[in-house]
Formats: sequence, structure tokens, C-alpha cells
Amino acid sequence: MVVDDRFVEARFFMGLPARGRRISGNQAVDMFFQELPGIVAHSLFSENLDQNTLARHLNTVEDADALRKMLNDMGLIGFVANGALLPRASGIDPRPLPSRRAVPFQSPDNLEVDVNLPNRGIVRGMGIPKGVTLIVGGGFHGKSTLLDALEMGIYNHLPGDGREMAVTLENTVKIRAADGRQVTGVDISPFINNLPLQKDTMAFSTQNASGSTSQAASISEAIEAGANVLLLDEDTSATNFMIRDQRMQMLVAKDKEPITPFVDKVRQLSEELEISTVLVMGGSGDYFPMADQVIQMTDYCPEDVTSRAHAIASTGSNERRMEGGQNFGRIRRRIPLKSGFNPYRGGQRIKISAPRRLEILFGHTIIDIADLEQIVTTSQTRGLAHAIHHAVQYMDKQRTLKEVVDCVLADVATKGLECLTPYLTGDIAAFRAVELAAAINRMRTLKVLNGNGEHA
Repeated sequence: MVVDDRFVEARFFMGLPARGRRISGNQAVDMFFQELPGIVAHSLFSENLDQNTLARHLNTVEDADALRKMLNDMGLIGFVANGALLPRASGIDPRPLPSRRAVPFQSPDNLEVDVNLPNRGIVRGMGIPKGVTLIVGGGFHGKSTLLDALEMGIYNHLPGDGREMAVTLENTVKIRAADGRQVTGVDISPFINNLPLQKDTMAFSTQNASGSTSQAASISEAIEAGANVLLLDEDTSATNFMIRDQRMQMLVAKDKEPITPFVDKVRQLSEELEISTVLVMGGSGDYFPMADQVIQMTDYCPEDVTSRAHAIASTGSNERRMEGGQNFGRIRRRIPLKSGFNPYRGGQRIKISAPRRLEILFGHTIIDIADLEQIVTTSQTRGLAHAIHHAVQYMDKQRTLKEVVDCVLADVATKGLECLTPYLTGDIAAFRAVELAAAINRMRTLKVLNGNGEHA
């Protein structure tokens, strides 16, 4: 959709009917002169729409946008309204679980806040403060369900979805381990150091990252791209990246272990870089003293157990040593080089496409973005594919990756998504700067200059 002060324009594809390589003319006539006008008349003219349904949709979107803009000033990174229905029909069905089976969300009293929205008025729900938040509880009690709602809180939802008033800050990024992914010149030294053979971790590259290395790289890349909230689930994280308990510390000395676990960096992220973390953790209490708030899910009902968690942490004898150093460390800004981007396939033919939702074809290069869980439609992936090509013009050996990405997003903001392609198309949807940076970071042909002006 293109909307401005002069007009509203809908763009979409029509596949012409054909037999072999010949167009079926009569059927094409029906499509263009009967079916297409009917579709337009019943979708783009307000008198043909259910006015109550339309108003409900517009009000829902307006309220969600307003709520998301309020979060930062309220000191929050997320909000979930009382009465929200968070569970989905199944792991592969994003529709809401029927209300007769779902447990409506109800905030703990001490986390409850009121927001005044343009259409709904006063809405009460759980505000998640900035800082470090743990979501704990037994298996199948709703921990990941709550995290999934926060993960998708960057988007507005359809009325009836159940998560209409579950929102998060715009630059909230889900982080997971991604064995085998490409890493190019990324500074992972806050998490990984002292590798055998003195391999440099301030400009680390590999064609086949391990789970822990990929997770460290993804966090560094997200910080570099401007993320202000990280979401992690222990189910999709590398165990040795998340925790190193006291017994393992006693057996394997720190100077023999290159990985600094996330538990020793999560508070530094919050206090030094003002990056908040929401973490689902059901298997380790070592995160208790690091947390600003601990929310326990029981039968899909949240309870604030922060005081109990801190009391347990302070009385336990199983004290582990902090291994994170005095500060978080620096993230070096990288400069992408044009030479790593070749969209041509077969002579002078540019080949850029999105065969699947989590895969980009850029010339001969296949970009696997399977770990970018917040991409929800192939149209976004297609937009990312063309945005990568658009970004190359800003790669001048001076601009950092973030600056290049910001230039692309500025063009989209002023000129619309059509600036990314040489022709008008109806199959591109919006994406975020953090996702464009993430897609570029996953290119196996990527070449960068690190902070020292060295190639990686």
C-alpha cells in the first residue's frame, strides 16, 4: 500500500492465465475487466466495507502505535494488557488459541501500570521495566509463550488476535544460536577471548560458527545495528554461552576457557550500554542475582518472584565467580566493502529474489536468515534482498555498516519502498534496520574493514 496526501494506491501481482507459453486471452479479459474491478470495488471503497470492522481495525492499530511510543518515557521495554490471549493454536498455527481454552493474561499487582490510549482509553496491564528480566517457571507453563508475544510485539496485530495490546520497543531483537552461520570481522571479544593459536576475536571471521560463537556474534551485531532490547530463550541458546557453574569453574580454570558466559555480561549490558534483556530461564538459578525482576509463569499466570529469587541467591552456598571483567568491552564498528556484493548471475543479468521467507538469493550467493525469527512474511525478505543491493551505493570505505543501513532506511522513509527496485512491484513489505544489518552480516561473501582499517 502507498498512502500520501493525494491518493491511496494498492499494488499487487496478477498471474496471467496461460497454456504453455501462450496467454489465455479470454480468461485474461475476465480477470482484467470483471474480477479485478470487483476486487477493487469491494476492498478500496469505504462504502463497500463493514464500517464497524474497519473502525475497529484502525482504532486497534492507532492504539498499538501510541502505546509503543509511550514505553520509553515510562521506563518500559514492553507492555502486555490484562485480558490478552497469548497462547497460539499450535507451534505452526499463529492463530489464537480459542478463548474457552486460553488463560487470559493478568499482571502481577506490583508490575501493573495504566496507559491512556487514543481509542480504548485507560488500559491496565503488565509493564516490563528496563533492565534485566527473567521469565522462569516449569515446562509448559507459558514462559516461551510470553516471550513469543514480546518478540512479535514489534508489530501491530489484527483485532481478535489476542495480542493487540502486547507491544515492545521497536528495536527489540530476538537472539538465538545458529550453528554453521557466517561471521565476518565481528568483535566478539566481550564474550570470547584467548582462543588457541591466538586467533583474533576483535575481528572474528568464520564460515561455520558454533552455537556459542554464533550467539556471541549475533549479540555484537545487534548492538552494532542499534538494538536496545535483547530477547533470549534458553531452549534456543547454546548452553556453554549462557552459563558456567561453580563446579565447572573449579574443574576448568578461566584461563583455559575462552568463553565468558552471558550471565557475566548481562548486567554490564544494562548498566553500561543501556541495553535491556528479557530471558527465559528454567534451568539455572545463577541468573537470579543478575535480574532486576523475576517473573514466574504458572499455568500461564505471571507472578513477581523477584524478592524470593534474590533471597535464594543471597543465602545459597553455591557461589560462582564472576568472569566478565570490570566492564562489558567495546564493539568495533565495521565498514562493509562493495567488493563483497555481486548481484549478477549469468553475464549482466541481476538476480535478486526471496525463494522462501528465510532465504535470500543475491546473484550466486544464498543468504540463510533462518535465525531471524522476527521476519514474518516473504515480502519482508524480498524487501531485504533489494535493500542489500540498494545499500551498495553507500559503501564508500568510510561509512560503517550501521551508517550504510541508516542511509537505506532514510531513503525508504522519504521515497517509499519503491526506491529499492527499478520497477514498481507489489510484493515488498517493510523491515527494520536491525534486520537489514543482520541479513548483510549473514552473507558469505561479505568483506569489511574493522576498526583498525584492516580487511576481514
